[in-house]
Amino acid sequence: MSQFESRFARPSAHPVTTPSTTQFVPRPVGATGANNPAANANLDSAAHAKAIQLATMTLETCANASVGNPTVALAAVHLVTTLCYQSMQWTPSAPRDASCDRILFSDSVYSPLVYAMCADLGVPALVDGGWRALTKDDLVGFGSADGFLPTTPAPATVALMAHQTGALGAGLSTAVGDALVARIDASPRRAFCVISDAELREGQLWQALTHIVEERLTSVVPVFVVTPLASTDRAAAVDSPEALARRLTALGFHAATIDGHAPAQIREAVETITAKARTNQPTAIIARCTKGWGAKSLQGGAWNGHIPTGDRLKVALEELRGARVGLTSSMGTDLAAPSARAKAAATPVTSMHAALDAVPDFARAMREADMLAVYQSGRLAPRRALALAMRALGRAHAGVMLLECDARSNAVSELFAADRALSSRFIEFRGAQSHMIGAACAMSSLGHPVFAASSARGFVRAHESIEVAVQSGVSLTLVATNAGLGAAHEGAASTSLADVTWMRALTSARDASGNPAAYLLQPCDAFAAYALTLAAADHDGLSMLRLPAGEQEFLYNGETIFNLGKFEVLVEGTDLLIVTAGAMVHEVNRALDDLDKAGIDATVIDLYSIPFDEDALLDLANRNEGRILVIEDNFGGAIAGAVAQACASAGDAFTIESMSVQAAPTSARTFAQALSATKLSASDIVDRAKRMIGVKKS
Repeated sequence: MSQFESRFARPSAHPVTTPSTTQFVPRPVGATGANNPAANANLDSAAHAKAIQLATMTLETCANASVGNPTVALAAVHLVTTLCYQSMQWTPSAPRDASCDRILFSDSVYSPLVYAMCADLGVPALVDGGWRALTKDDLVGFGSADGFLPTTPAPATVALMAHQTGALGAGLSTAVGDALVARIDASPRRAFCVISDAELREGQLWQALTHIVEERLTSVVPVFVVTPLASTDRAAAVDSPEALARRLTALGFHAATIDGHAPAQIREAVETITAKARTNQPTAIIARCTKGWGAKSLQGGAWNGHIPTGDRLKVALEELRGARVGLTSSMGTDLAAPSARAKAAATPVTSMHAALDAVPDFARAMREADMLAVYQSGRLAPRRALALAMRALGRAHAGVMLLECDARSNAVSELFAADRALSSRFIEFRGAQSHMIGAACAMSSLGHPVFAASSARGFVRAHESIEVAVQSGVSLTLVATNAGLGAAHEGAASTSLADVTWMRALTSARDASGNPAAYLLQPCDAFAAYALTLAAADHDGLSMLRLPAGEQEFLYNGETIFNLGKFEVLVEGTDLLIVTAGAMVHEVNRALDDLDKAGIDATVIDLYSIPFDEDALLDLANRNEGRILVIEDNFGGAIAGAVAQACASAGDAFTIESMSVQAAPTSARTFAQALSATKLSASDIVDRAKRMIGVKKS
């Protein structure tokens, strides 16, 4: 029994029954088809009855909570019913078992319908710190501040929801991540992703669709809910089912366009997936649906985004009861429950602590890579040190996954991907950073330590995906290469100067235990990059390693210990505390001789981690007469802001000045030229320090 299964197992394995007058049981696989019309009719009748029941529960849940968009949710009611009760092979009491088919909802608008289905089937929910079967009585807490069923489902709500939903266009990426892990594990499970027509213009969605075709992930099934009405008007012609089918077909999908309220057509579309998979062609289902299905009074555009209450609700519920006529005439004999797939054998999980014990130190890793001469030179790009750490981690821990965008340019994966024993756990995502983050979150939720690498500029495009990852509490390490002014020679479009600012905002978030939900790590040399990579791997949460471009001189040695939330004191003085990080540590180091000549006894700290030990930093500031100079090669003075916030919280008197990029250099062939253009060179640092101390320029 897997760890998750032991936490979610229900006391009884008997089929789930509903309190309605007719028992509805999932169908046995292969019970439909043209040769069995009677069974098909019974299945259709059962599906319609269950759809009406779930639609009723959805309307009542939204009306009670005064939140939600029930008419849009009702558009998917038959898809949810037919997939979850008839076509999928899964166990409601343990939906995350490795053998179970998955269903993901890319748009949180379906949450009241999903909760209704989960309550009907008794899917486990996290209630008062423990997991138990969700009940229909629990739905009264939907959307309430003190309830456990938020309007945007999160992993710690119901067991079915393994991933955060709500960021439009992001759901299919998590399905891809799940499928990539299933392929490595040789699991037969499928992943159905329900996608609303509000997502059809989202770029991340098309990144995921392209990746499905490229990787031939036939186990991933995008299910599009397409309606004639948009949020305020009729849907555009380019978003019609016909236009969508043409686009998907051109991409390489088999596009099955169906009536989204015809259970038989839904089942038939699902059954074509296996046939198409034999030719390595993925299938996408395009379902023509109606917002407010079953309640004609709610099917106009005026009801989109509105919740019927009072007499309006009574009318809608009566219309749903009337919809049974002609759809649910007789259920016939009870249907036998299907045999779920055999549960996957529990995979032995390697402890990251144990794996780290087997990882060599940096010097030994260099020797094993036949890089002793490079090591003795005293210079190495932090990116190459991280590549060494990744290979060592991959060899020590069988679950480590490495994802990378533009691998040939960033080359974080050069050693990992070249190792035959590790290459199956490396996946190239080309230029799809947002999609990569979504897939990485899915892999992490399945227990894999995941590293996702891209240029720092590329991660700027994935900001929303990273924020969702932090909110989800996933364990994930981001590797941002060519950060700061070191990439200025590639032009402004390739230079990332704002990423520290928004990443610093995410580091202020806290998890359920009150610990930092994210860390920003900026190593200045190869020793720091190697050590912080291992520290990030051991962190239960999100970390971003922001690596400077190019080779850097060794400032540290194997005796230096790096911990998240700490900093390193390089020089101790009494006149001025200089705070810096990343490549700027070297520039401050170059300024020390001139500072000393000017009679300035400076303390220098490498603030390689945000958050950091605020009390320790403030103690150093007080020893330097409360004077702090913060130096960073990015916009906004993000590090200065973090230091200033710590000073403000202390309430003591401090003088803080910031040196940061005010305007990106339009042209710079070297890092030194970029520093000179932005007034961040060693001479600029000395001049600012003199002004702060009151020393006249020589």
